[in-house]
Parts: sequence; C-alpha cells; structure tokens
Amino acid sequence: MTSVRIGYFEDFKSSDTLLLEADAEGLRALAETFRSLAAGTLDRLALHELPFVQVHHGVQLIATRSNHDRGTRRSDAGNAFLWERDADGWQDAAEKLDVLTQCDGGHHYLDADDDQVVVEISRGEYGDDWWHTHG
Repeated sequence: MTSVRIGYFEDFKSSDTLLLEADAEGLRALAETFRSLAAGTLDRLALHELPFVQVHHGVQLIATRSNHDRGTRRSDAGNAFLWERDADGWQDAAEKLDVLTQCDGGHHYLDADDDQVVVEISRGEYGDDWWHTHG
C-alpha cells in the first residue's frame, strides 16, 4: 500500500521540521513526483492533496519548481508551507528517496541553502504508534 505521512513539528531534533514518513511505495511515488518537478513536466503541486498522503496538524505543503533553490518556508501564519527547489534540488531529493527504498529504515534531510524549515524524509523509524501519539 502506498503511504506517506506529513506532519509539522516545532523544535523536532532542535529544528522546526516537516517530517515525511513513507513506505517503499510512497517513497517511489514521491520520487517520481520530484522527478516531474525536476524535468519541468510539473511546475507546482499540492503534496498534501495527493491521494496517498495522510496529513497531520493540518499541514499544507506546496512543492514548486523555481530557478532558485530557496528551500522550505512558511507561506502564512498557519501550517502552510512552500517548498521551492530548482531542477537540481528536486533531482537530488528524488535520488535520496531512491536510496531509502533500498533499506528497512533510515532518513535523509532534503535541504537547500535557504531553508527556514527542515524537511526530513523517513522510512521505518516512527510507525503507527508514534504518529498516533504525536501526529
């Protein structure tokens, strides 16, 4: 089953963090989405509206392709975020997800130079109980 969870956590591992946890199929689906952004076949996408994404804390995450690798920042006072990467940034993110599909557990940071919010992608580290308690 394709599954991705997204939540926002203040002061998570000492940083304000958008945490995405996915199973292998969810990682593959996100990687393909990121490749579409890298290639320019997609310019903008509401990740929180994808059918395989489960949202926690009312997060809204807009992914967009840009000429500048600006990273992730809040787009308003709520839990709405803009994730702005250039083609190389989206390709790098896709490749990091590919690596996670090959292991049972682990994480990567999908960072850019100007991030205001950390984006962490995880596989097999948190699970249902953790998300039920914290998400």
